[in-house]
Amino acid sequence: DTLRNGVGSIFVEFVGTAPGGFICTAAAISDVHILTAGHCVREPDDTVSQILFVLNSGLDSPMILPAQSFTVHPWYDLTSPIYGAFAHGDIAIIELAEPLPDGIEIYDLYRDSDEFNQETRHYGHGRSGKGTKGDTGGADFFYARTGLNTYEQYLEPFFGDGIEDQLLYDFDSGGSKHNAMAWWFTSKYKCAPSKEGNPPWAQDGQCTTQKDGSYPDFKGFRKLEVGLGPGDSGGPAFIDGKIAGVHSFGFTHYCSGVTNGTDFTCGLDSSFGEMSGDTRVSFHADFIDLVLGGAFPSTPIPEPVPEPAAAESAAVSELLSPMGHLFMNN
Repeated sequence: DTLRNGVGSIFVEFVGTAPGGFICTAAAISDVHILTAGHCVREPDDTVSQILFVLNSGLDSPMILPAQSFTVHPWYDLTSPIYGAFAHGDIAIIELAEPLPDGIEIYDLYRDSDEFNQETRHYGHGRSGKGTKGDTGGADFFYARTGLNTYEQYLEPFFGDGIEDQLLYDFDSGGSKHNAMAWWFTSKYKCAPSKEGNPPWAQDGQCTTQKDGSYPDFKGFRKLEVGLGPGDSGGPAFIDGKIAGVHSFGFTHYCSGVTNGTDFTCGLDSSFGEMSGDTRVSFHADFIDLVLGGAFPSTPIPEPVPEPAAAESAAVSELLSPMGHLFMNN
């Protein structure tokens, strides 16, 4: 259940960053559409100039497939100025210029609302590392990692806006000390009155808590446990072989002035004791259906200036030089 050849990396280039770009992860949801995170194709005051979908898993040689348009959920643009990295609707559907070749897997959406406490398999091309050290390796367009976690909570209680479209999970070490979920969701969690409940503001050390037994002490999947790192954004999380989540964000409380903290390294670097969040696919399934059915407007990507085949191949190879992965618990 670990090899999925319809999951790949995406190279996203913006006008202001050419000839360089960014790496995210995506998964095929039709023969011409891939699902990723909205923030992967958004950059303030800039526009996308190129998107390439890179497939390698289980193939004899990599495939590099250009995209022709993309659609970002309108909630993302509406709420990102308010919530920043925690914006609602952090999903995007990218349309490829040509259909996927035969043999590439296409994944169904998980449409049930029972995501909590189920085994969830995550995939990503982001930075690699270990739970005890954080992210120590680079991201990689041609190599992904996979592992397990489970959704336990919504982000909604931090903001109180009634929108339950973000699913939370933590990077457990296998013991109680680094169980971040039990730290954030204990009945004794509290922040300074003016900063109550907002994850970024916990960085100032004005949050305290105690693990008082009010939250279940789930210790994770041991060596199969994973958390998110840079480059994993947009990657899929599967329940029963269907995409239930799209990797969106991570956060931590750091350690300064914090009581009984869980972060192994005291910094946001994907070590044990940190939190990750995915956009909930079941919540936005109707939007995805509309996009796939052509009933929602998309943003076209300018056609690249033609280059000789050899030169184009060399340029793409240079742009997609190896860079990391999901964070494994070993």
